Amino acid sequence: AILTQAVWLHALVQFAGDSALHSSLLGIGVLHLDQRLQPGEHMKAVAQEELSKHSTADDLWMAIDGDVYNVTRFAKVHPGGAQILQQFGGLDVTSEFYELHRKDVLGKYARLKVGRLATAESSEPRAPGAISEVPFAELPAFQGQNSPYFRDSHRALLQGTRAFVQTTLEPMAETADLTGDLSDRDLQGKLGMSGMLVSRMGPGPWLKEAKALGIRIPGDVDPDDF
Repeated sequence: AILTQAVWLHALVQFAGDSALHSSLLGIGVLHLDQRLQPGEHMKAVAQEELSKHSTADDLWMAIDGDVYNVTRFAKVHPGGAQILQQFGGLDVTSEFYELHRKDVLGKYARLKVGRLATAESSEPRAPGAISEVPFAELPAFQGQNSPYFRDSHRALLQGTRAFVQTTLEPMAETADLTGDLSDRDLQGKLGMSGMLVSRMGPGPWLKEAKALGIRIPGDVDPDDF
């Protein structure tokens, strides 16, 4: 039971902690708005030579996992300071990035993308709730290592919770945080029917009662396995 709640909290804390940190950095969400791709505008192929030209404080690009980001304005509010970004401007910083960040951080700054390296392999978007393959980005048990504690139900719970956060909460969280809007009845209903609320109560007969009412535990975990 304790392990189950730990996995559930792990998924939420990863989102909540990063969201609170990044969305509070001097209104960073506002800084992003004029840099996103406009409707109908497609990602362009960026040659390595072109990337290397954008290496100054006033024109700063970098590549991560083949995607090219314009971090000129973001550098001013980067938690690690602007100097470190300027040091790596115009370069592919994939290795350096993953030494300090989780992959899901990139999702929060997708609107800073300006293109994709012409030499990069095409990549399919990850399914909501997917387990990262980046070493140590997840609990080792969820990346294929044997564990006497974690079972398939733990993995399913984590992925189900993460998928709900990514598809339902993340799209509106940053905007709501900046505007001060509270959750409405529709969102509260989604939280309830997805099992996010009843799961917080931990194991007990209420989980079976909730299931009988059509409420699903994240990941479709059976109440007996929770």
